[in-house]
Amino acid sequence: MTAIDETTLLHGISLGDRRAFDEIYNQYHSDIFKYVFKFVKSSECAQDLCQEIFLKVWEKKENLSDVRSFRAYLFTVSKNHIFDFLRHASVEQSAREEILNASRELKNQVEDTIQSEEYYQHLQKVLDQMSPRNQEVFKLCREMDQTYDEAAEVLGISRNAIKKHMVKTMKLLKYSAQKSFGLSFNTLLSFFLLAGI
Repeated sequence: MTAIDETTLLHGISLGDRRAFDEIYNQYHSDIFKYVFKFVKSSECAQDLCQEIFLKVWEKKENLSDVRSFRAYLFTVSKNHIFDFLRHASVEQSAREEILNASRELKNQVEDTIQSEEYYQHLQKVLDQMSPRNQEVFKLCREMDQTYDEAAEVLGISRNAIKKHMVKTMKLLKYSAQKSFGLSFNTLLSFFLLAGI
């Protein structure tokens, strides 16, 4: 295409001539597609971006009559559009990852809370089935954080008796947790600490 022909076409496009625009589109589409593809490495994405680039040219058609080199103009529009796209895609990817991570974190927290609630309810059921004295000792030593000596003083029994009650209770809880949930004794103790039991 000669410079004169191109100037005539651009003048026509600036006045809204669709046929002139189609000619320019057919002339440059292949070059712009290859240029865009080098950056995005996807035919589908490159095709979409090409359409958007030529749409931008059409939307600013009034400026075309002042353009000296349409090829240079078109490649500048293409480069700017590609960089905008890549910047946006990068921010979008980063935002997507952040949302996914937050979602995973929340899901894990919800699952942990549900699981802890299940443990708590199960262990509470086991405790309820124990003797009143075992329950009292466990409540004082675990829930109220009293020492064996303090618990012994409150209940009017020996420190040794408190220790025996606690050992018996912990063995039952350990056995129950292992049987029902497959929890180790260390995990059970960690749960007690987290739950404030």
